[in-house]
This record gives sequence, structure tokens and C-alpha cells, in this order.
Amino acid sequence: MSNHRPGAFVVVSFLIVFLWGLGTVDFLITPAVSATQEDTKKTSLPQGIKKLSVKSADVKPSASRSAGNSQQTSVKAEDVAPSALKTAEAQKLTLPPAAFNRNAVGCILPLSGRFAEAGNKALDALILSSDIFNRRYNVPWKMVVADAGDSAESVREAVAYLADQAGVVVIIAIAGTTEAVAAAREAEKRKVPLILITSKEGITEGYEYVFQHFLTPTQQMQALARYSLDRLNVAIFSVLYPQDDYGEEMVRLFRKEIQKVGGKIGKVVSYSKTQTDFTEQILKLTGQKTAASGKMYATTPEARNKMFIDFEALFIPDSPLRLKMITSQLAYYDVKGFTLLGTSMWHTPDLLKKGADYLEEAVFVDSFLANGFLPETNDFVDIYYSAYSREPENIEALSYDTMEIVLGILEDEKIKSRDGFKNALLAVDRFNGATGSTYFRGNHVAQKNAFILRIQNGKLGQVR
Repeated sequence: MSNHRPGAFVVVSFLIVFLWGLGTVDFLITPAVSATQEDTKKTSLPQGIKKLSVKSADVKPSASRSAGNSQQTSVKAEDVAPSALKTAEAQKLTLPPAAFNRNAVGCILPLSGRFAEAGNKALDALILSSDIFNRRYNVPWKMVVADAGDSAESVREAVAYLADQAGVVVIIAIAGTTEAVAAAREAEKRKVPLILITSKEGITEGYEYVFQHFLTPTQQMQALARYSLDRLNVAIFSVLYPQDDYGEEMVRLFRKEIQKVGGKIGKVVSYSKTQTDFTEQILKLTGQKTAASGKMYATTPEARNKMFIDFEALFIPDSPLRLKMITSQLAYYDVKGFTLLGTSMWHTPDLLKKGADYLEEAVFVDSFLANGFLPETNDFVDIYYSAYSREPENIEALSYDTMEIVLGILEDEKIKSRDGFKNALLAVDRFNGATGSTYFRGNHVAQKNAFILRIQNGKLGQVR
């Protein structure tokens, strides 16, 4: 971690002591590597599903299991086969439905495939959250974990299994766009509460049992528009965006929110996802003329210094790599005197590495920053770093907070059914966690206060 806090050693010692003091946590990791004949005899699970008892203290980060001196756990991506989970119906097995367990929480994570790294990081955070809650309240929570892989069908089957066979009270799932849609449909069909950690806009619409815990694109643009007008005193904007689904959606939402707060959108210029020369787009932004070749008439320093802009902020919803390409070319043509604005897509470890010379005072939004100023954020980062020897990122923070919300609801012994859980989740008001303030209050999409992030002196910080 970039800066160790004073109580780190105390926190490390505390974690080591209490993690070893916990009982075992049962996982259903599916699909798992070949189960032995003895395993098969002892369980009545569908083929390909292996029941594991894992000590909490054995669970270390999938990327670097160096914290502490306990053995490596078998819960990691390389131990999980990439094939989809097979439900009892698909395999023509006749398993009786599992008894409903109000202390069992289902988790669907991409533990294999393209997003295995994110899935395993999320699993680390979920385990940490449940361990701490168990220590605090001494309740035998049970996590039932299914591998989502890369398949929407795998996610659908996982929801069916967790709802009908594992008998969980609620499911937490990390999913992409297609997978989220499949999970939502299946959860609604089986009337099991599902909390999706996904950016998919509108995923909860028309569903009674589907919830979303994520800083949505709409929420991002609302926060960015309001901050730009109220704090930056910016009212005139231009947009430079990629010609893809993400770029087009973010521009639509940005335009809508800027108009709501009374701002003005000037030039909106697009570019191809494959291009590396943005001269034409820069000329359109500045109103300069081009020659037949598409280049400027004059490219002398004197000519470039005469570039004129009629906007106060430039919104670029793209990756850090392309952002840095664009800003270096803007600097070459001496286009300056405006504030750069962006989305959570900017927030990667590469943002402030090589080529970030022209990002000073840029502003964007996200739901988490490891060195943020909120006390709940600081506490989470300290605990997470002490357990796993690395700083958490957005996916870990969202997963941790989601499990905290779930177990907080289940701590109320009056919650004895899935419908009871669903109604209690709708009533959550101002949960303060690692990702800030969150509430549902009758809405199936978590309402979150965005972290406003700004680059100053080459460092990323949260705006107070």
C-alpha cells in the first residue's frame, strides 16, 4: 500500500487471531475439478459440483497468497474448470429441493475465463466481509459459490441451482451485460432476491426480485454534471467520444444531465475506436479549416498557438490509453484552457503511468478510491490490506459492501423468507460503507454518492 496507516500492525495481529478462531465455512464451488469417488458417495450434489470445507484463515488472494502463513486454499481460478455448471434438470438427476436456509447466501462469480481475476478478487472481499460479520455476531453464515465463467447459460443455471437446490435466501452476482440479463430473468422466475454488481443500465426494470448495487452510468453523469456546474463553474461543454456502444450511451446521458442543470453542449465529435491520429477531430473542436489531405493548412508553432476554443470543459468517455493519445495531440496543437472530464473507465492503474503529462486537474467519477477520505473507506482498506497484502479496487469494495448489507439485513431474526429479505432490502436507508453512502428506499437500483476524483500534482485524490 502506498502509505501504511499507524494502526496497520495492530490490525494485522487482530485479523490473524480472529480468523484462526473462526469455524469452517462451507463452499459449493462449481464447476470444480474432478471429485473423487469418495466425495461422490458422501454428497448428493449434481455432477461437477464439489463441496469444500475451507477455513477462513486459509482463504488468501488468488493473485498473491502471501499474507500470513496458512496453507493455500483450493478456492482459486486455476482449480476451477471452465465448463458451465450443470443443473439437476440438465443432467436428468432427481435431487430433492434443498431445505430453505435463511443463513445461506449464494454468490455467482466469474472464477474462470476472461474475468477470473476480478471474480477471485471479489471472492476475497466477500469472504472477508462474512468473516468479520461472523466474528461480530457469532452467526454461522454459509456462502454457496458458483462459477459464472464466460457464459450467460452458466449464470442462468447457477441461479437455478442456488435457488432450488442450495436453498439460499439471496444471491449476489457479478455479471456483464448479457450475463446480467440471463441472471435477472432466472431469479425473477424463481422468486429469489438477486443483487447484481453490474453496470448494465435498466437491468432491474420490470422485475420484483432483482436489485442492482453499482454506480450506474446515469448516476455518474448526474454527479459529474452537478459538480461541473456547482464547483468548477463550468457551463459550456464539448464532447469527444468513441464510436461504440459505451461512448454513445455516455454521451447521451451526459447531454441529458448537462441540460438538466442548465449547461450547454457545444460541439460533439466522434472518432473511430481504431484510429490514433486525432487531428481531424481536434480541428472540428476548434473550428479550424483543413486542407484536402485532412491536415491543417499551417502547422507552425505560431499557427498552432492561435487555436481558439469556445468551450470550458471537454468530456472524453474512453480508456486511459486513448485518453492520453488525445490529450498529447491536443497539447501539440496548443489547445488548452479547459477542464478534462471523464467516467469511471478512466480509473485503472495505468491512468497516471507513462503519458499522463497532460491530465493535470482532470476530473472523473467512480464509486471507490483506496486513499479516499471517508472513515469507512479507510477502515476497509486497512482491513483488506492487512488480510491480503494489497490495496483493494472498486470490485472488492462493492463486493464487500454488498455482503455487509446482506448480512446486516439477515441479522434481524424476523427476516425468515425471501420476500421478507426483499422488502427489507428495499427499506435500506443510508448504509455507510467502503463505497460511501448507499440506500434503496423502495428503489431496486442502489442510490450511491459518487466519489469525485481529480488529478492534482500528478496524483489522484478524492474531492472533499
